[in-house]
Parts: sequence; structure tokens; C-alpha cells
Amino acid sequence: ARKPRSKIERQLPPVSTSLTGSFFRAEYHAIIVTSPESSVGRAVEYEGTLYSSLTGAAKAITKQATNGWRFWKC
Repeated sequence: ARKPRSKIERQLPPVSTSLTGSFFRAEYHAIIVTSPESSVGRAVEYEGTLYSSLTGAAKAITKQATNGWRFWKC
């Protein structure tokens, strides 16, 4: 019998954390901001738009399924 996998609790980095990502040799910048609408109180701000996850912000750039935890560097 397989052992059930435990879910990894991933939270956004602290507020004011600067993020950098690259895609096709272009560099992108985002920042973690306070967001009262978010369940965790933080969001990723990229070009004036708030994203609830790192993956959402990365997908907005790449226009394809992307692992936001690998795309963004702190």
C-alpha cells in the first residue's frame, strides 16, 4: 500500500520581497505586496496587476503552464 502524500504548505514570501524572472532572455520584475483581498494577506504585483500566487504571475508572462516557484528568484 502506498503512503499518502502530505501536502506541502507553500506561502508567498514576505511583503516587499523583490522577484526577478527571465523568459526568452527578457528579464521580468515583480514584488510581493499587502493585499486585503487575498486569503493570506499578500499578493504578487506584476505591472500593476495583483496575482494570488507566484504561478499565476509567471503564467501571465509565459502564456503557458509554468511553475512559479522555479520561474521567480528572490
